[in-house]
Amino acid sequence: MTINETVTVADAVRTRLERSLLAGDYPAGARVKDSHVAQKLGVARPTARVAVQSLIADGFLERETGQSARVRRFTALDVADIFRVRRLIEFEAVRSVCQGADTEPIRESLARFSGVRDDQDWETAAQADMGFHAAVVAAADSPRLSRLFQTISTEIRLLMALLRPRYPHVSTLHDEHTALLKALVTGNPEEALQLWAAHLNDAEEFLSTRIPEESSRED
Repeated sequence: MTINETVTVADAVRTRLERSLLAGDYPAGARVKDSHVAQKLGVARPTARVAVQSLIADGFLERETGQSARVRRFTALDVADIFRVRRLIEFEAVRSVCQGADTEPIRESLARFSGVRDDQDWETAAQADMGFHAAVVAAADSPRLSRLFQTISTEIRLLMALLRPRYPHVSTLHDEHTALLKALVTGNPEEALQLWAAHLNDAEEFLSTRIPEESSRED
């Protein structure tokens, strides 16, 4: 196998692992061993190691010296801090959008969201959710605001995996975002910010109760 072929396979393995992480298939703190990945996906161990290292570099996994990689863990303080930053970024984006920014990309992201069925895996719904919020931030037309959002995007996506029990039906999550878009289109920043705050507050409160449960499942 050539170097290019190894990289291509490693990329595919990384994608498979990332989707599993975002679907909530691995609890926070769960070990992700190179040997287990290699055996499960039928690839060479060095290839699995490259994929795991890539996920460590991007913040999905963490590894202490001499230990196997683990799924990124969060404390209640982490959750509070992440949502504090989310509010700073997204509230500013909402204000900008309500002042007349182009909402067509946001509409398109919601249209893709509407195609997600209840019987599909949670990772698909989580990606649609993330796509909507990223589109709102992008609509603010501030490169720095978008970069700030990008710095916490991995953490947001991992926390989305823990939100799965909150939404037994994907349609409920879609309806929430439909209401958010409607508020943006009306151009009333107070109404939009009120809905946005309720949306983020609900997620933060639920996650704050889930974090202790996830910690108790670590091996």
